Amino acid sequence: MADLRVEMNDVVVHLSVTESLFACRRAIRVPVSHVRMVHVEEDPLRGISVLFPGLCWPGSFAVGTCRRDRRREFAAVHAGRPAVVLDIEGGEWDRVLVSVPGAVEVAAELAAVLLGRSPGGAGRRSGTLPTAPQD
Repeated sequence: MADLRVEMNDVVVHLSVTESLFACRRAIRVPVSHVRMVHVEEDPLRGISVLFPGLCWPGSFAVGTCRRDRRREFAAVHAGRPAVVLDIEGGEWDRVLVSVPGAVEVAAELAAVLLGRSPGGAGRRSGTLPTAPQD
């Protein structure tokens, strides 16, 4: 499963080895200044069907790049796991969706960073956003 971190001035999604193979990339990097909103999507697979590069198994998972409603999105999402959603302006993607353990807590921490608009938040230069233990 992917890992979402704030590193210096960027939000970085580090993909697992399997996700990297499907998506043809190891990580996604988005400047904090480009993130306009963060929220949690309880059913992140809804509406995702074709990814290129990537792989989608309907009802199970989706990893890769897709276009939806004239927007370019990157998804690394899994069924039954909420996703942190980043709405982005001025970047390579318009939206990034990532299933992570403790998605609500991760989104709240990231929202606090965005409100401060400081690199990595108040006093935080890099690190892992809080996550729940993996199954």
